[in-house]
Amino acid sequence: MPVKYEIIDDEGGPTLVLKDQLTFADRDLFDSVIDKLLARKRPAVAVDLASLDYMDSAGLGMLLTLRDRAERAQAEVTLRRPRAEVRELLELACFDSLFTIQHA
Repeated sequence: MPVKYEIIDDEGGPTLVLKDQLTFADRDLFDSVIDKLLARKRPAVAVDLASLDYMDSAGLGMLLTLRDRAERAQAEVTLRRPRAEVRELLELACFDSLFTIQHA
């Protein structure tokens, strides 16, 4: 099942809301989502993880791809509100040293 996503534009920059799962099967779709997100040409983008139930190691890689492409576009990526299971994975992968992670 492809990742469900929505891009919400607000004053601070666009927010990518991810729902359900982010896995290897979502790779091609996620690349096109990154294109749409970065096309807004804002200095900050956020990824809302509150509705993401599951993410595998490929999902982590996709977030790193987003970070790398955002840096080239001179944008900073913030991860927001990860659920407990996703937060654990982010912590195990030391993503708190690569991203700003907002827990509330």
